[in-house]
Amino acid sequence: MASPTDRLIRHRFSANAGVLPAFVFMALLFTAARAGETVPADALARERGTRVIRILGEAQDYARNCQGCHGHKGVSVPEVPALKDRVGYFVHTEEGRRYIVQVPGVATNVLDDKRLAAMLNWVLRTYSAKQLPADFRPYTADEVGELRKHPLKQTIPVRESVVQGLLAAGVVSDPALIAYRAFAKVP
Repeated sequence: MASPTDRLIRHRFSANAGVLPAFVFMALLFTAARAGETVPADALARERGTRVIRILGEAQDYARNCQGCHGHKGVSVPEVPALKDRVGYFVHTEEGRRYIVQVPGVATNVLDDKRLAAMLNWVLRTYSAKQLPADFRPYTADEVGELRKHPLKQTIPVRESVVQGLLAAGVVSDPALIAYRAFAKVP
């Protein structure tokens, strides 16, 4: 026998000619959960003893805005630059510091300047603390606000310039440490 929630979902689904907007579906699921019914993910989590850790603040902003490409551990596919054990090198030079904020995914992000600055500082400390300069100065909302007004149109040439500057400054001795495609096979 179908639960009241199942009947409601089917009714709403058929009433909308087969189209159930995602927000309506989610509202129905949350309503079901409040009514004491269990959604499958909750049941599986309890059955398997899975601990679900609630993330807040900068970690949540990262999860919502960056994790899809850069991965939950700061490493993803070869086509996406790794953050883990790398991104901290970039703030050793002003050019690298600007680069981090001006890459399109950061510069055009929906977060306000204050939250974006906080998230960038969290990313640097979480994924690349050992690579940060001893005198690391966190990003400020004002700095981020000014830099993101000028998003990069070509990221790879600018990144190559940043890498050359880090090599020249002696920050890194091997460009593979921070190369864009360090894991990819470059022809």
